[in-house]
Amino acid sequence: VSMFLFYIHYYSFAVQETIITPLSRVLYDWDSIEVNLLFTCAGVLSLITSFAVRLLARHVEDRILLVASILIGFIGSAFLMDLPFSPDLPVWRFLAGFSLVNVAFPIGRNVVLGIFGNVLGPVNQGRWMGAMIAISAFPRIVGPFIALELLEMVRWKTWLEFGICACLFFVVFALVMQNIDLLVPYEDFLDDFEKNVKQHGRNQLQEVYSPIPSPIIGRRPVVRKPRAQG
Repeated sequence: VSMFLFYIHYYSFAVQETIITPLSRVLYDWDSIEVNLLFTCAGVLSLITSFAVRLLARHVEDRILLVASILIGFIGSAFLMDLPFSPDLPVWRFLAGFSLVNVAFPIGRNVVLGIFGNVLGPVNQGRWMGAMIAISAFPRIVGPFIALELLEMVRWKTWLEFGICACLFFVVFALVMQNIDLLVPYEDFLDDFEKNVKQHGRNQLQEVYSPIPSPIIGRRPVVRKPRAQG
C-alpha cells in the first residue's frame, strides 16, 4: 500500500512538472515569464508545506496526514479536469488544482516514507527504502510521455489525464482505508498482539488477512483479533 501510494504521488507530481508548461501555453497562451512565475510560486508553496508537515507531525497522527494527502491530491486532480459543459478550464480552477497537487506531494512523500520505515521494524530498511525510491523514479520516466499522449488524444482537453489521476487517488484511498490498522509502527503491532494474547488467549484469536500481499514478508500480512462469540 505504501509503495503504491508513493508511486501515485510521484506520478501526479511528475505529470504536473512536465506538462503544465505546454498545457498553460495551449489553454491560456501564457508566455515564459508567466509560466516561470507559476513554478516559482509552486516551489515556495511546496517549501512551506514541507515545513508545515514537520510541525503538524508533532501533533497529528501520521495516518491522518496520509489520508489528508490522498484527499488533497484527489481534489486537486478533479479541479484540473475540464467539464463537458464548459469549453475551457477556468484559470481559477487550473491554479487551484495545480496548488493542491503541489501541497499533496510533499505531505504524501514525507509521511509515506515515515510510515513505511515504522512498519518495517527491525529489518534491513536500506534495501526496502531503496526499492521505494526506485519505484518513485519510474513514474517520473514514463509519466510525462503517458500524459502528453493522453492530452493529444483528446485535443488538449484535460478530463482524461487528470480523470485518471483522480481515479488512482480514489483507488489508493480505498486501499489505505481497508488496511489502515496495519499502517502502525512494528512495535505497536507487537504490543497489540501481546495484549490480545494475554486478554483472550492464543487459541481464542482469529487471523484476519490483508487482501494485498506484502513484499516484505512474502505473504499477506495478518492481524490477530478476538474471535466473534456466538
